[in-house]
Amino acid sequence: MTDPLRETLQASLGQAYTLTSELGGGGMSRVFVARDEALGRDVVVKVLSSEVAEGLSVERFQREIRLAAALQEPHIVPVHAAGVTANGLPYYTMPFVQGASLRDRMTRGPLPIDESLALLRDVAQALAYAHTRGVVHRDIKPENILLSSGTAVVTDFGIAKALQVSRTVDDDAQADRGITRTGTSLGTPAYMAPEQAAGDPATDQRADLYAWGVVAYELLTGQHPFAARTSPQQLLRAHLTETPASFPPTTTVSPGIAALVLQCLAKDPDDRPGSATAVLQQLQDGQQRTNASPTSARAPRRVIAVATLVTLAVVASGMWWRGTTRDAATTTGALAPVMMAVLPFEHAGPADQQPFTDGLTDAVTSKLASLSSLLVIDRRSAATYRGTTKPAQQIGKELGVRYLLEGVVRWAKDGAGAWRARVTPTLVDTKAGTIAWTGTPVDVTLDDPFTAQGSIATDVAQAMEVAVLPAERVQLKRRFTSNPQAYAAYLRAEQIFAAAGIAADFNPEVNRRAIRELNAAIALDSNFVEAWSALTRAHTTLLGDGTNDSLVEPTTRKVLGMALRRAPRDPEVLLYAAYIAHFFDKDRVAAERFITQALLFDQNSARTLAYASNLLRWWYPDSARALAIRAAQLDPRSREIALIAADRSISKSRWADAERFGEAIVSIDSTDERGWYVLITVHLLRGDSIALALASQRALQNLSKPSTFVTCNMALGSRDLGGWLLGRSADQQRVASFPDSAFYYDCKIDAALRYRGAALARAYSDSLIALWPTKRIASLRRKSWSPDMMVMLAYSYANVGRKSEAISLVTSVIESAPPTVGRDTIPQLFSAWRVATVFAQSGDTASAMRWLERGLQEGYSVEFYKMDPRLRPLHGTDVFERFVRENGR
Repeated sequence: MTDPLRETLQASLGQAYTLTSELGGGGMSRVFVARDEALGRDVVVKVLSSEVAEGLSVERFQREIRLAAALQEPHIVPVHAAGVTANGLPYYTMPFVQGASLRDRMTRGPLPIDESLALLRDVAQALAYAHTRGVVHRDIKPENILLSSGTAVVTDFGIAKALQVSRTVDDDAQADRGITRTGTSLGTPAYMAPEQAAGDPATDQRADLYAWGVVAYELLTGQHPFAARTSPQQLLRAHLTETPASFPPTTTVSPGIAALVLQCLAKDPDDRPGSATAVLQQLQDGQQRTNASPTSARAPRRVIAVATLVTLAVVASGMWWRGTTRDAATTTGALAPVMMAVLPFEHAGPADQQPFTDGLTDAVTSKLASLSSLLVIDRRSAATYRGTTKPAQQIGKELGVRYLLEGVVRWAKDGAGAWRARVTPTLVDTKAGTIAWTGTPVDVTLDDPFTAQGSIATDVAQAMEVAVLPAERVQLKRRFTSNPQAYAAYLRAEQIFAAAGIAADFNPEVNRRAIRELNAAIALDSNFVEAWSALTRAHTTLLGDGTNDSLVEPTTRKVLGMALRRAPRDPEVLLYAAYIAHFFDKDRVAAERFITQALLFDQNSARTLAYASNLLRWWYPDSARALAIRAAQLDPRSREIALIAADRSISKSRWADAERFGEAIVSIDSTDERGWYVLITVHLLRGDSIALALASQRALQNLSKPSTFVTCNMALGSRDLGGWLLGRSADQQRVASFPDSAFYYDCKIDAALRYRGAALARAYSDSLIALWPTKRIASLRRKSWSPDMMVMLAYSYANVGRKSEAISLVTSVIESAPPTVGRDTIPQLFSAWRVATVFAQSGDTASAMRWLERGLQEGYSVEFYKMDPRLRPLHGTDVFERFVRENGR
């Protein structure tokens, strides 16, 4: 059989080279061995695949290849020449290296430590040489490290960059269409640095140091740092969010070498060694210590600090906190993370300047939160202490912080009649209850609100003696906008959101008012990142609310496209892009890419973490739960985030955690039904009727007019509670309209089945069905809560004997769910338990049992299944009883 590509390549090479064999290759290229007829030597010819070549500028590619060809170093396989085939496929030639790849060698068993360190030095030397000449590899991995005569040589230098810069796709045009492309990541997922995985255009030589660290970890410990992650998506997320385990105590690698490898694996490029040359030097130091006696030398303090730092990060705070040292060169250990809160600055001036003062507080909070050496409580939690008389010690205990930043903004008119303010920041030590620092007063005017923001944040960081990286210094001084009028319009929009509170997520008019102000801000400054972020939020909220306005979706997509182009690193914009990719485009790959980027750019924002948790729960419930718990730590006074953390804990059957978050909600506000709903649901799902009854009684003592939302799950607590619920009218349950009325009848179905019999339950099912005309079913399909409601309707169909309609409806809901990962992942737009009840009532026992199995992963328990009256058709069957025995306590 003829090989068209080989024939075309041979024709392009002419008589100078003769293709002799094929070595293979991957998805990016095919690799051949050719005979150099003039010099009588073998060379390697790599030809790019048509998929990779599509959209490349051949001229740019060849120009970049010439830069790689200039590298002449013993540990680098040089590029000889480059060309293009007759059908437009770029190719390049290199020397043929006799020997296996490092991957081949590793598959045969572990290498001796000395040999491993020698090979790692060779690779680091190659990187140091190339980096000083402006060439970054971007795909360091064992397959690209060849072993020849006892040394390591690195191949394919500069190829990934050549591919990157040779793209000719118009990214602006892509962005205008929406969310299909925001950065391109070339490399291998198992060895890809976090910033490279996110498609950050600022990726530099530090990505090679990260990949070197992965190779070193794998070589020295015998396993990849994220060996449990197998799919590309899992690996990319691990690089972003998971901390590699410390080297096992059985390893013979010196502490200095182990610390160096872990430092190279830092998530933030600024936390890695400064250069490959520095890596070489530390390798040399570490090797000397390995060969010396245990007492003859001590590791430099900087390396010891890094080793301690990594251990602290793993033990103290899970996935994201990296920690920091004030001066790694002069301290003997890492410090615990510094946590602080910025309380609302006291406003001493006219009422119409209050938004300006609030904006100043928010800006300083945002700038301090951008520092990797600080954990700053979310401004929403801090805002609850406006005008508080609580002592600093109590606030510190409630928020879990050591320091509070306070400020007084005093307004007065100058000689020209213009308003001016003077801000005096104060840092309070909550442990001692004393003022730790008082800053120099800072003057601020309405024409220049920005200088004061950066000045205060910088002074606070210096007062706290926290490390500030070079890139962070730039962020501290960055102005949101250079236009005071644009900033004023943005502040008015933020005031609209703040005044509405959680209602902003459900009130279209609130978002439309904010949109008008934000459009005004952007008209004055089209590069105002924060305004684009807020505008995207408002439009996406309108879209998610399921409004019938046909212009909402195309407008939202247009705004999102422009926001991605102007604010490509803004985490909120990226997360809204993920939302649309997931729910509207059914594009899981794009959604995960946007979430990954958002977490890379913002790891210490409660809002970012909570929103990412909501999205990731569809595919990665463990990671989603960790994100939510982290968000709750950063925003401990947010009932909304506590609710998210409780939900994630329930889905993983972490009852104690869920109960803790429910108690946190009711401790903040005992009239918040959501906290009582969490507590009641926890006890219901784990099948504890006694605890359910007690929690229900507590809820009724605190809620003067409980709604169906909180009372629905009470029915199974006791006969008295069930009877009480059945006796409640729609008015007493605060049922105003659909969907409250549907939940009202659905809850009564439960109570009737449990205590009054099937006939009454069927009557309530008839009432529920009457609420669902065909037009309503069609109009509600786009609302985020509609799938579970559809399954609720399907159960009522089955309960009144309309079984074929029940099966048809529930099947359509299942088939329309967004794509998920893995056979056991639950499409949580609807409850697996609800689906099981439909199949059970319809007589499909096998399907019901499959969904009950899935329900265990959502947080339902066997004890709940045993007490649930909707599953009575299964009770007593062999398959159900066996299931109970195998999965019970």
